[in-house]
This record gives sequence, structure tokens and C-alpha cells, in this order.
Amino acid sequence: MRPVAALWVLVCAAAWAGPREFGMEELKRALAARGMDMSRFPIRTGVAAGPPESFRIEPGRITGGDERGLMYGLLEAAEQIRQQGRLRPATGAPATPIRGIRRFLHNEDLEEDWYYSREHWLDFFAMLARNRFNRFNLVFAHQTNYLAPPYPFWLSLPEFPQIRVPGLTAAEQSRNLEMLRFISQTAEDHGIDFALGVWEHNIQTNMKPTVEGLTRDNIGPYSYAALRKILAECPAISSVQMRTNAESGIPADQQVDFFGNWVFRAIREAGRPVMLDLRAWALAGGMIDAARRAGVPL
Repeated sequence: MRPVAALWVLVCAAAWAGPREFGMEELKRALAARGMDMSRFPIRTGVAAGPPESFRIEPGRITGGDERGLMYGLLEAAEQIRQQGRLRPATGAPATPIRGIRRFLHNEDLEEDWYYSREHWLDFFAMLARNRFNRFNLVFAHQTNYLAPPYPFWLSLPEFPQIRVPGLTAAEQSRNLEMLRFISQTAEDHGIDFALGVWEHNIQTNMKPTVEGLTRDNIGPYSYAALRKILAECPAISSVQMRTNAESGIPADQQVDFFGNWVFRAIREAGRPVMLDLRAWALAGGMIDAARRAGVPL
């Protein structure tokens, strides 16, 4: 059992760096809205023995079974202060382990304003945390040639100079990568697992390419190198979701080898645990075995 750390509710600027800090900031705001004297409202907070994501509110103390559970306890305390102006004993634990939501990117003109808005993402993930979501899946390249595949929209690889997005400037590419890093980190800071969805590794046969330089011979090595680089550049990505059927842009006779030898390998070599989320629709025979052989959490 880890000791419960003593923390005090103080007046300070909102600058959280994780779930605990976000929950504490919510409690401070609730107290301030009630006009309560924060300096006279001492609360000890910390992680104690208990199921994952569980919390307990006791007189003068709020604990969680883990950091996310502690955040939920602080959020519950904030809601009690808003509604009643005082704290009462309470416990909580999730009824289901995964509580997720998914968003797709389809159209640059319609999505640019909110996608590149940091305020939007801060508000969005705060809303998800308050409503106890713990997983967010952002999907790139779904039934469209936009961001298909997404990797060259985020970075260039010196070993594959021919693979590029015509018309995309270095500044725009850098902005795209920084935004992905910010979104995934903001999710983590609010106790939410970020799942990166890559649903097309090449365009489907009826689409016009938006990326040049991809060939049957280089798409595997390129995808391996690019995904490894993305996972290194965005350390808050905790899960990678892959659509592996014909809609991925990979022909049926290549799918098991392509994903098993290149994509799953990149996930395994991320240097940290990264979960593989396999889309099950029209999954090729042998794909699950390929993921297991690659040694990735599935």
C-alpha cells in the first residue's frame, strides 16, 4: 500500500500536468464558486490500495485506487461542493472497464477550425473526464483520400525522400505533428487513454492519391519506420487501432505479411507498452496469430 500524500487546496494558477492535478483544479474552482475559504479547507489526497479507477471520500481525505481513480474522487468532491457546499463520504468504482468515444477526420475545410484549436481540446477532454470516459479514439483516413495514409502529413523520413504530400509545407507538417502530440498528451493529462486510429495505409482503389512515392515494395518498410517515429514523437499514444481489411488499401494477399512484419513490429518496438486494437470487420485469416507472434498486447 502506498502512503497517502498530504496535499492542501491552495489558490494558484491552473496548470495541471496529469489527472490528479486536473481533479484538484476542478475542486479549487468549485470551492471558489462557493466563496469558501480554501486555506481553511485542508484535504489529504493520494493513491491507496483499491481497485483500478475506484475512489473513496472520507473526512479530510480523498484517495483513489490509482491516479485516474483519485481524479474521479476529486471530481466527485468538486460536484458535491457545487451542489451542497460540503463533502460527504462516498465511494465509487466503474461498472465497465472501457468507456470510450470515437471521432473521425474526413474533411479539412470543415474540421480545421476546431481540430487546431487547443482550447477546444482542453474543453473536450475536461468534459470527457467529468463524465468518466477513459478512452478516446481519433481515426485518420476513413473512406477518404484525405490523410491517407496519415504518416507523411506528420513527418518526413530521410530514408524515404520520395514519399511526400505534394503542396504540404514543412511548417504545415510540423504543425500537424505538434497538434497530434498536443491532443494525445491532453487526453493523458485528463486520465484518458488515447488510441490512434490508422484506417488506411494506402488509398483504396477508387480514390485519387494525396501522397506520392508509395509503392508495393516500399510501403511496408516505410510504414514501419513512420509508425515507430510517430510513437516516439507522441509518447502519450497508448493504443494504436488498425483496420486491416481491403479498405486499408492493402491487397488481400499482402495483408497478414504487411501488418505482421511491419506495422505490428513497429508497435512492439515502441519502447513502452502500446496496445494494438484490431478492427474485426473482414479480418484476414491468420491476422490475430500474426499479432500474437509479433508480441504486442492485443
